Amino acid sequence: MLYDGIKETVKDIQASKFAYKAHLAASVHVASSQTACINLFVPILESEYADQILIGAGVVPKDFDHIDRNQLRKGYCFEYWESTLEGAKGLLGDHSPHAGTDSDVAIAYCNKNDKLCLWLIEHKLTEQEFTTCGGYRSKAISHSEKTYCISCGIEEILGNHDKCYYHKHCGYFYWNIMDALSSFFCGKFEGKGCPFRGGMNQLWRNQMLALDLENRGVFEEVYFSVVSHPDNSFLDKTMNEYRALTNNSPKFYDFKSNALVDVAIDYLPDWSNWYKKVYLGID
Repeated sequence: MLYDGIKETVKDIQASKFAYKAHLAASVHVASSQTACINLFVPILESEYADQILIGAGVVPKDFDHIDRNQLRKGYCFEYWESTLEGAKGLLGDHSPHAGTDSDVAIAYCNKNDKLCLWLIEHKLTEQEFTTCGGYRSKAISHSEKTYCISCGIEEILGNHDKCYYHKHCGYFYWNIMDALSSFFCGKFEGKGCPFRGGMNQLWRNQMLALDLENRGVFEEVYFSVVSHPDNSFLDKTMNEYRALTNNSPKFYDFKSNALVDVAIDYLPDWSNWYKKVYLGID
């Protein structure tokens, strides 16, 4: 169920080359995470006050100046995975009609030096964990391959990519990209084995999308964020572990959805009050 004020805009999005794949529950339930994402971002990003709201909420990348409306669809799109550089399988080589890494929201912006940059955002509503590694969960994985998952760290997998199920059996590009960009993950990991077999897997894949886009020079800088419901603390443990692994890189951070809504009340009062009532339980 979409906010009434954006229904025509969403129709326009879905009729464009930036159409997103609607999830099964998205059209009938406001509690769908995808619907909640659309209801949060479309009113703000379509507004002439978008820059003021984003900056005022204190959630933008540190070098953000303004949205570049000449990029993507009016400066933003949903389910971004960049299909133009590596074809149908995407930069990470994991895309298919039914699966693959993408960012819930992508916002193209100019930084303070007027360079084109990108901000990728993963939206979470009530989810208790990020998506874990499908290779580790696969029924097809052998005992020896699963042993690699729980015993081999980043350095060992970099030394032999075939120790990753996804690399060996699916041909995904994750560890090829890591060959060039693994220094980003230079912090601490308290566990054993591959740090990306659990909830950090989704964060890692989105970050690699960001890092590879930046490394190729497509954008000057690419940041990755998670936005979640203010009452959702389930994800904090995984995000804190991930932050530690990245040595607290500013290229990853999180924020809460109410930060946007609280500022938007001065610019978009009808929508802000609707969102607060529906998603935050505030009349």
